[in-house]
Amino acid sequence: MESTARAIEELPCFQKRCVQEPPAGKTETSDQLIKNAAKGGGIAFAGNIIDKGLRFPLEILLARVLGAGDYGSYSLGYGLTVLVGQISMLGLPSGVVRFGALYRGAGDFKRVKGTISSALVISTLSSVAAGGLLFAFAGPLSETFGMPKLADVLRVFAFSFPLYVITLMAGYAANAFQAIKQQTAVTNICRPLANVAIVSVVFLLGFRLLGAVYGFLLSSGISAILGLYFLKRIFPDIVSELKSSYEVRKLLRFSLPVLFVGVSAILLRQTDRIMLGYFKASEDLGVYSAAAVISHQAGLIMYSFGYIFCPIISDLYNRGEFSNLERLFKTVTRWIVSLNLVILLLLILFSKQIMGVFGSDFVAGWSVLVILSAVHLIGYSTGGALVGYVLQMSGKQDIELANAIVMLIANIALNLWLIPPYGILGAAMATGASFAMINIARILEVYTFFRMHPFDTNYYKPFVAGVVVLLLSVFLSMLDILGPHWVMSMVMLVLVYFVVLYCLGLECEDRMVLAAIKRRVGNQHGSTMTRP
Repeated sequence: MESTARAIEELPCFQKRCVQEPPAGKTETSDQLIKNAAKGGGIAFAGNIIDKGLRFPLEILLARVLGAGDYGSYSLGYGLTVLVGQISMLGLPSGVVRFGALYRGAGDFKRVKGTISSALVISTLSSVAAGGLLFAFAGPLSETFGMPKLADVLRVFAFSFPLYVITLMAGYAANAFQAIKQQTAVTNICRPLANVAIVSVVFLLGFRLLGAVYGFLLSSGISAILGLYFLKRIFPDIVSELKSSYEVRKLLRFSLPVLFVGVSAILLRQTDRIMLGYFKASEDLGVYSAAAVISHQAGLIMYSFGYIFCPIISDLYNRGEFSNLERLFKTVTRWIVSLNLVILLLLILFSKQIMGVFGSDFVAGWSVLVILSAVHLIGYSTGGALVGYVLQMSGKQDIELANAIVMLIANIALNLWLIPPYGILGAAMATGASFAMINIARILEVYTFFRMHPFDTNYYKPFVAGVVVLLLSVFLSMLDILGPHWVMSMVMLVLVYFVVLYCLGLECEDRMVLAAIKRRVGNQHGSTMTRP
């Protein structure tokens, strides 16, 4: 296993390891923070794309080999593992990122070690207890769902709970050191790659449903070991004789409200579908779910930047460097808007064609895709999840918890009101209104507490480019080009968008990042040319 980990470290992207501590007496400049945010966000985004690229063929393989019935049992067991695994971590991932980054920035490695160690122990014990409960109640759950094979599936998945949690916790601990490469390698590459490889071998050997579940268990064990190995490489003191300084009460006081924020977010994502399934036919639910899945993909960019943004927020807030924090906040928001705006515009302009990819029965959901995409466009344009991260990582987790509870209650009430008369459109409008309300509240709260907001004087540029794209799309529609050649039209509109954005002028942060990328590519090309 160690040889495998070392082989991963020898890849070109891992040649520069994350250092344990910054040079004494030095803090990162604002420009360096911008570069780190761009680099970390890019790595996380690439990791998410690779993760999805590996999971998609796995899902196809499972569905084709297992068939609908057994695939349903596997999916339910996996879904419970992810859900219960997230809950059993008790919100500690956010606590590890916040306090780990905070104490690392202050050079207090006794508290860093205490924070990571206590989080690992508490979350592992919690996941063992959760796995034990699932193992004990696997039979009754199988009878409740009417799936005879589900009991054995759940019992095997129960053993994977601690391994799944250890993998994630080790990744978040690495994130506290801004070691995005290592976190991405374990959680987004090694884990799904091992799962695909093991399941493929298991199927070739003739095993089926339980073989696939044992494959997940084995891949979870491999990724857990790799996660702990990389954590030791990033932070050697985790296994040294350095005495730990524990602040369990403080850690849990921060983490538990964040847990409920996460649970509320999970419930919020499912409320519209659950209530739609209750009030309307299953066909309506299927159409709505397809539109929701498509619109949510734009969030990859937002959450990729969030991986690196969170530890930086915690460190800057602790140092009192609010000017650097504000500049980073505005810059990252502008990047997210610039990258997401064109994607969401295309989802709106080509909603019928995109929904048609799922089949002719799904085309009726084009209006739902338009509403949800518009909602996400407004959300990302006002800071989106980044505003929530600022509240959490600056110790305002109770405010964020209150936001989540109010948003959940409002979403339930609006769905009850709008779904019966308007169906899938009502569900989309209810979700949109809830998100709009919470985004406005978060912006006002961040401005009230910190006197900063996510907008700057050059914020208009992506919207100007977006207007050009809209006008061009209207012109193409008049020529009857947009519909028949919609894929090529999308590519052309994306190119036009970025050309207009470039012509409007790049900001100093953008030029700085592009120059760094150009230097890196040039250095790699030069080293390749001179290599014997």
